[in-house]
Amino acid sequence: MRTKINIPMITLLAGSLLFLSSCQRVTIRVESIPQNTPKGQPIYITGNFNDWDPGDAKYQLNLADDSNYYITLPPGFGAIDYKFTRGDWTTVEKDICGDEIYNRELFTADADTVSNSIESWNDLDPVNCPRLTIVIEEVPENTPEDDVIALASNLNSWDPDDASITKVTSSGTRYITIDRPPGVNNLEYKLTRGSLSSSESDEFGNEVSNRTMEFGKKDTIKVSVKGWTDKPETKPVRVVLLISHLPKNTPGTDPVFFASNLNSWAAGDKNYQFQRNNEGQLFYSLPRKKFMLDYKITRGDWSTVEVDKNGYDISNRQTNLENADTVFLTVSRWKDLGGSGDDDMTIIVDRVPETTPENAKLYISGSFNDWDPGKLRYKFWKDAAGRYFINLPRRNGDFEFRITRGSWESTQVDANGSDIPPYQYNYQDFDTLTLAIENWKDIPEKEMYQITIVIDKIPANTPVNDQIFLAPDFNGWNPEDRQLIFGRLTDGRPVLTIATHGNKMDFKITRGGWHTVEVNQYGEEISNRTLYFGFADTVYLEIDRWRDR
Repeated sequence: MRTKINIPMITLLAGSLLFLSSCQRVTIRVESIPQNTPKGQPIYITGNFNDWDPGDAKYQLNLADDSNYYITLPPGFGAIDYKFTRGDWTTVEKDICGDEIYNRELFTADADTVSNSIESWNDLDPVNCPRLTIVIEEVPENTPEDDVIALASNLNSWDPDDASITKVTSSGTRYITIDRPPGVNNLEYKLTRGSLSSSESDEFGNEVSNRTMEFGKKDTIKVSVKGWTDKPETKPVRVVLLISHLPKNTPGTDPVFFASNLNSWAAGDKNYQFQRNNEGQLFYSLPRKKFMLDYKITRGDWSTVEVDKNGYDISNRQTNLENADTVFLTVSRWKDLGGSGDDDMTIIVDRVPETTPENAKLYISGSFNDWDPGKLRYKFWKDAAGRYFINLPRRNGDFEFRITRGSWESTQVDANGSDIPPYQYNYQDFDTLTLAIENWKDIPEKEMYQITIVIDKIPANTPVNDQIFLAPDFNGWNPEDRQLIFGRLTDGRPVLTIATHGNKMDFKITRGGWHTVEVNQYGEEISNRTLYFGFADTVYLEIDRWRDR
């Protein structure tokens, strides 16, 4: 008898099965996580069921009493692609060695509960990787180009073989990847140029201890080779302390010593007395070794110890005897004596702008003359070489000054034509000071019709989509002028080119209103910026902070 197939019934049955599978709820269980997972940090599941949102609060797993993590997915999903994170994509799961993994997959009709194990996180070192990569960041300059770099270790009986030779990337970086043998927990090794007779050393050619590494702690380590035992660097074996300057009032017959952690800080130890070389300079020679020397200079006891230019105690000097060669020392002043002993000091201007008028008179104006910009007593003279100079009486304390051509309208400015802060010195800082003048405020270098402003640095918390505006005096200080919005260079720096208006421009930078104007790093108001035209065609600025952030 011929059986009749009921097509509508089969279709109905298949549809019912599909409906039941889409209504089934599946529970996700995470049975193990990496040992270095931060304690208490939440774990999320993300996938095609939540548009791959890595930190969706609805999909945070719950830690149960059995130390497993659980979440039950809502019904209505069939095939599911998913991954685990700790809240964002920088913390997404990786494989046991920290490499990318494919999306996990499941079908809700296949099981009620699906077990998972997370092997590592993207932002943390893998802790159970069965292999280790050693990257050699630096080798000595005297390493022969054609020599191989190979590993001598407890895995090859300390005799490098072909498998122990490092490889080289396209950028020239050397590396080697080592598979962990069964039952081996630690790698003990040295880097060589083919054998232990040419193994790595310290920077002086001395043999170094074996390196050690525990498998499973990290998948990659970076090392540097300081030297080779068969190719020691030709570095001096002694370190020289050389006094390049003493105060002029130093008594000529007084010996000079250094007291240090080498001699229990004895201030007049004759074993640590400076001697004079053939050029009359005071020096002391020390053997090179791994030691941080702390010291001060004296003339025989602590009442004659060196101090700063104002007569105050200074911190101990420090010299690393392992790395130093010749250390030049300057003594500013002695505790038992006054200033350096000079009555006058000299300031020389050896370069002025080419636009400086031929017979221009230069003046110094500062705290010592009530900031008078053109006082005859403080006029510079010219020496035989045509340089401007002035001698000033030495006083005590600090002082500030600027250089002018007789008025504040003709004062010095920087290469961009902007005002510069006053020079600041102590009267004991120098005997002769040499300066150069970049530009004069009243004499632009050239005629300019436009200028470009580039902002090299903006605060890190600047909203990505916010526009940046120029708020200048020539538009009535409008902080959100649509004609004065900065564009962007290819490297992301804000840039704006404007036509010049008059001789100068006062301005500030905003993000579209005075409540967003730039301020200093402490959130305080700053003075208007001033830009003088005719000096530089491109000006570079930095913004420390916004008023509202």
